Amino acid sequence: MKEDNSFRKYLLFMLLSAAVICAAILFFHTSKPPERSPTITINADSRNDPEGSQVSSKPQTTSGIKVTSHRKTTTAYTTHTKTTSTTTEFIILDINSASSDELTKLKGIGDVLASEIIAYRESNGGFRNIEEIMNVSGIGEGIFSEIRDHIYVIDPVYDIIEEETAAAEINDNETSTEESLPTLEESAPININSADRDVLMLLPHIDEEIADRIIDFRERTGGFNSEYELLLIDGLSRNDVSEIIPYILIEPVQP
Repeated sequence: MKEDNSFRKYLLFMLLSAAVICAAILFFHTSKPPERSPTITINADSRNDPEGSQVSSKPQTTSGIKVTSHRKTTTAYTTHTKTTSTTTEFIILDINSASSDELTKLKGIGDVLASEIIAYRESNGGFRNIEEIMNVSGIGEGIFSEIRDHIYVIDPVYDIIEEETAAAEINDNETSTEESLPTLEESAPININSADRDVLMLLPHIDEEIADRIIDFRERTGGFNSEYELLLIDGLSRNDVSEIIPYILIEPVQP
């Protein structure tokens, strides 16, 4: 009878122990926080890594759990831009031998003007100097100023003799004009009521401007009545008039 009671007590103890163990295991599982999977952030922007980004991590062990992250490779592509530079060719042409195609490379010269240039040089035996190209119809000083640094003529010829002759003729004309004017001594006394500008300018202290004032005064007043009326002319002082009086006379103006 005692053996049955002991066996029952032992069986009850084992059941209670099993119940406690099961309760402990259940409590442990319900209270344990869930595991988080490892998160890996990959920046695949090729601008930050021009050679491509490779992300790899070694296996990590955390709290007895082995975590393995996968390798991800990002390839960056580099775009090459081809830059084309434009080079302006500097040309210089002999206008006595340049072809039509070569002439059209000059600024402002098209096919028509190129033909005109060739026709001119063929009919005139060539250009003697670069300035002669302005004799071509359609080429003026504007186009010539654009192309003068790009054209040339071998052994240019200029009409220096003709220019010197023209200058000499101008000097001769000026000299003959000066020689044709009488001197003050030859012209004195000068009638200031009838003398023209050139004759009045022979008088001392009288230039072109004062001579015009004298003529204007006598036309407005009907002529000078006295030599001292010259004091009324702007620009003549008393001393100037006193030096002029010996060389002048007053005659009535002819009606």
